Amino acid sequence: MTERTAPHPFVYAVLYFPLGLMIGYPSVALGYLGAKAGLPVSAVAAIVGTAFFAHSFKFVWAPVGDYSLSRKKWYVIAASVMAAGIFTMSVTPISASTVPLLTLLVLGSNLAATFLAFATEGLMAHNTTPLTRGRAAGWFQSGNQFGQTAGGGMGLYLMKHLPSPWQAGAALAAIVLACSTVLVMLEEPPRALTGESVGTRARDAWRELRGVLVSRPGRIALLLAALPIGTGAAQFLFGSLGPEWNASADTVSFALGAGGGVAIVLGCLAGGYLADRIDKPRAYAMCCAVGVAAAVLLAAAPRTSLGYAAATLFYTFALGMCVASLTGMVLSLIGDHAAATKINLFFAINTLGGLAMLRVDGFAHDRWATNGMLLVETAVGVVSIGVFIALAARIRGADRAH
Repeated sequence: MTERTAPHPFVYAVLYFPLGLMIGYPSVALGYLGAKAGLPVSAVAAIVGTAFFAHSFKFVWAPVGDYSLSRKKWYVIAASVMAAGIFTMSVTPISASTVPLLTLLVLGSNLAATFLAFATEGLMAHNTTPLTRGRAAGWFQSGNQFGQTAGGGMGLYLMKHLPSPWQAGAALAAIVLACSTVLVMLEEPPRALTGESVGTRARDAWRELRGVLVSRPGRIALLLAALPIGTGAAQFLFGSLGPEWNASADTVSFALGAGGGVAIVLGCLAGGYLADRIDKPRAYAMCCAVGVAAAVLLAAAPRTSLGYAAATLFYTFALGMCVASLTGMVLSLIGDHAAATKINLFFAINTLGGLAMLRVDGFAHDRWATNGMLLVETAVGVVSIGVFIALAARIRGADRAH
């Protein structure tokens, strides 16, 4: 990038906030309201899981974001579709008969969110350097996770306190669109292979991706991303679990909203700080171990509003550490060219692990209640960390990505 004053990395938090909101609103607001409407936890898990599904294979179409329109144009288009989607979700009544429609709305909005992600990732890769990417990763994921926590809690609060659902939907849509105003602070990356054929662009994307995957650091990162750890899957059911702790809507809104937003930001900054100071795969594994401890603490928490708030806030803090350290690890590998294609392979594989854990958590809760669900998540985390320790030393490849 040319010599100029780089913007504060807070800009990446603002740009990535709408993506988090597209996951947070279904998990927190629709989750809580769905439970109050009598939907089983497994039905809520299915709706929220659709949001994850939209992100699970996004590396397949990430080259469209890398090789077609400018990053800023893709951002504005995606944000407009997302704003329409969240407004429609808000005005749709919640019942067993509307679950298919809500599921479709969540899926469509999150498909649009993948293009917002491609735009933000490309802008971040271009407007940072290797020495600043750890810090940028912390802010980047703080926006995502703040959207999933505070954004989701804010959506629930607005749905509960404004006179009409359409007003809540309009407010959320306006917030999504407002995030695009910070685009003026960033330099637009040059478009790759302008005028070349689709085949040429596809081959270039594959060549860039393969350069990462043949390296030993890339393969270790891929192993960590594939393991079902660090996903914080239980968090996406916390909205529907609130009544088990006798927590009111306002308590849930705080714990998964404002309070959770602060916790997730602090966790993201802590994870990014750690990833800048020790070996990045080791940092991610350590953060995942903190996440396992958080699940145990949640299982042991007293069934009171205070117990709910304290345990979920620590779980949220641990999740922030995990996602920021994962992002820092991946950013250290991808470089600038075809950034969205490379970064989203790792994110998509990690999302598949999160989707699997979400469904496992929903099944385990219906079969063994909340503590059984958390113990299953703990066991999976312990086994996964053990697998990483056993396999990491055996992975071979080039010393670094091409």
